[in-house]
Amino acid sequence: MASMLLGASSDMIYRGHDAQAALGGDGYSAKKQHRPVGPCRARARALRYVLGEQRLVFALVGMAIASFVLLLAAPSGRHGAAVKTSGQELMSGSAAAGLAARQYTGVARMAYEEPRRVPGRVPLGLKRKGLRVVVTGGAGFVGSHLVDRLLARGDSVIVVDNFFTGRKENVLHHAGNPNFEMIRHDVVEPILLEVDQIYHLACPASPVHYKYNPVKTIKTNVVGTLNMLGLAKRVGARFLLTSTSEVYGDPLQHPQVETYWGNVNPIGVRSCYDEGKRTAETLTMDYHRGANLEVRIARIFNTYGPRMCIDDGRVVSNFVAQVINKLLMHRTLPHVAFHSTRFNRSP
Repeated sequence: MASMLLGASSDMIYRGHDAQAALGGDGYSAKKQHRPVGPCRARARALRYVLGEQRLVFALVGMAIASFVLLLAAPSGRHGAAVKTSGQELMSGSAAAGLAARQYTGVARMAYEEPRRVPGRVPLGLKRKGLRVVVTGGAGFVGSHLVDRLLARGDSVIVVDNFFTGRKENVLHHAGNPNFEMIRHDVVEPILLEVDQIYHLACPASPVHYKYNPVKTIKTNVVGTLNMLGLAKRVGARFLLTSTSEVYGDPLQHPQVETYWGNVNPIGVRSCYDEGKRTAETLTMDYHRGANLEVRIARIFNTYGPRMCIDDGRVVSNFVAQVINKLLMHRTLPHVAFHSTRFNRSP
């Protein structure tokens, strides 16, 4: 039995070899031999593959979209001015358009740039845009008149005053004006506001007033001015300091010019005001030179007019007060209305 199975298996193996020999002599080869392909034939095959799958079309469409986006993103100026091309037409094709958008000529660059503004007056019929202005000491004699002028000009005014010498009655007629705002505040303490201009008038100006509390007077001139200059620096506002003719002290030159340095006494009873204003001017100019702050300094001499206190203590007010008192004594003046100053104690 075993001999019969062995013979059958050998017979099957022999016949399988015959079948493989009939198919070919290389029936046992595991890998098929490929002939080498030339470079021209490889390029032709790659081109047929790209054209057959339409990949070139997709690539061109993508380039066209990218070029269109670059053209839209290119700066066109504030007024939306378009670039004018003379002697040339736009090239067709997305790739050429994208290249032209990135490498424009000098003429096109000039067209893209913002045109220079020529300064001039506001045309008739157009109103000037109002500014936001803060006036320290705006309830005082000079400050209240300045507030009237600024509001008449169309500005929004914020009055900052502690009413040491100022009076609410001086600005009460602006209570219903939407462009007017009053803040009771001492400039010795910092304040945060967003303004375009700062008019710093806060300080008692009469000898009667500033000698009442000399320490408070010099603090207002030095610390108050420093706070207002810091505010102007933070918001980039123009700053104006109202100084005085007292910075010249007991002058030896008449009339005084701005280049005159004065003849001052740093330890006198009036020095709290004189030296305080001189220090305020020094701080103002230091901020101008060091922080590039736009500043103005106005040295105000003897001033008189409506809303001036009758007991101001200066030449004109004293003269008017003496005349009124003399007329009242002789009863030739039926009625006289004047304001007296109320002193508020403060450190």
